[in-house]
Amino acid sequence: MSCENDLFCGINSVAGKSVDEMTELEKKHTPVITAPDKVKAGEPFEVKVETGVYVKHPNEYGHYFSWIEVYLDDTPVARFDLQPVMSSPSVTVKVTATHSHEGKRKIKARAFCNLHGVWENEKEVEVE
Repeated sequence: MSCENDLFCGINSVAGKSVDEMTELEKKHTPVITAPDKVKAGEPFEVKVETGVYVKHPNEYGHYFSWIEVYLDDTPVARFDLQPVMSSPSVTVKVTATHSHEGKRKIKARAFCNLHGVWENEKEVEVE
């Protein structure tokens, strides 16, 4: 079996796909990123990541998201550990891009579903 057919092999990414191009499984698991399109270097900005936006995802003891991570390009910014039932897979974090991040950058989010592996999405942001 190749990674292409194995949800637990590597990272399941929907980067570059529109919602209309996604499968039901992708819609249920994609971490959706809400952040400004342009930010100023050195000034904090808010990044919200949530799953189950396009299609509701279960949040029960046998099927849930156990963590969400946020990156600026490939640099880890934050990680949130989640418990089933008691927490919702929706997190918000303040991010500060430095002068070394000026130009087009990517906010990346990864979320781990205990049954369907790691899912990733990204949003481009312009750092001025």
